Amino acid sequence: MYEFVQEKFLVWALALTRIAGMFTVAPFFGDWFLPLQIKVLLTLFLSWLIAPVLQQAVPLDTPVLTLVISMLNNYLYGLAIGLLALLPLVGLSLAGEVFGTQMGFAMSSLFDPQREEVPLHGELLYTIGLFAFVTIKGHLLVYQAIVDSFEHFSLTASLAGLNFMDALINKASESFVVALKFGMPLIGLMLIVSVALGILSRLVPQMNVFMVGLPLKVLVGMLLMVGMIGIWAEMSARLAQSTVNFIEFFLSR
Repeated sequence: MYEFVQEKFLVWALALTRIAGMFTVAPFFGDWFLPLQIKVLLTLFLSWLIAPVLQQAVPLDTPVLTLVISMLNNYLYGLAIGLLALLPLVGLSLAGEVFGTQMGFAMSSLFDPQREEVPLHGELLYTIGLFAFVTIKGHLLVYQAIVDSFEHFSLTASLAGLNFMDALINKASESFVVALKFGMPLIGLMLIVSVALGILSRLVPQMNVFMVGLPLKVLVGMLLMVGMIGIWAEMSARLAQSTVNFIEFFLSR
């Protein structure tokens, strides 16, 4: 016990900060449905499992400033891994918000500005993507990436040599591409519906296009969503697999 306290206690503390960074934003681990108490207990438990197998030793007489900087670096490194896994799912949520806007559901904030706007379609697509991510054990692979990261990025290493910005820009741009791929079918169809309603309003001026167009867009949008759920699930599974592969590539560089 004395040897563990002397050499492994700070190792456990640094591993704890890296796992805490992952739990901040990573899919499944950082989501709202996990209570904060469960997140804290899981962070403590998983870091305690990792600490004994880490070969590196950090003595108790390490300077406080060095220790604080190392904790910050480890937290940011875990945060980076979690963020890289989260960005593709953010693209799905963005596509869902486009769905809600095109179908007219975003107008709820106009009728009740005090209401907290919740992008229902964004939550739906995010849930589908998260389900596919968990199905292929993506959350366990993210945790495995954290475990493997201790071999590539030591507990006391600096972030100066880490080329994270290129990976972040790559995944951020990919999230916009994902949003366009998922949202383009509905955007195109809603454009056709809007043009048809515009032509109809010119042909029949007496018709209230607003009262007809809003439920029509909702009906068409819901039918399209029901027909595309299977395609979305398959695309989400491929996206989750590519995300896991990218994280492994990021750690191996």
